[in-house]
Amino acid sequence: MHGRQTGPLVFYTAAGAVDNAFPPTGRTFAMTESHWFRMREGKIFEHWANRDDLGMARQLGWLPPSPWYLLRAMRLKAHAVREVRSGR
Repeated sequence: MHGRQTGPLVFYTAAGAVDNAFPPTGRTFAMTESHWFRMREGKIFEHWANRDDLGMARQLGWLPPSPWYLLRAMRLKAHAVREVRSGR
């Protein structure tokens, strides 16, 4: 898989609260990903996936985060929390 982060990435908890936010960096990434399926009676009944999230995070500049990036992430998370509270 490959791509470019051009927009914010916000993760939410199961309850709908903002968990984490990653502001866009404009950087590209490329990573490996594999999927395994178990079939039963012609249907998928189990699925496993493996991907290199740590490698992607490093390529996008999320890790190690610079002080400037941490500040941007905090501002994005605060904005996302306000949107959740306002019902947007």
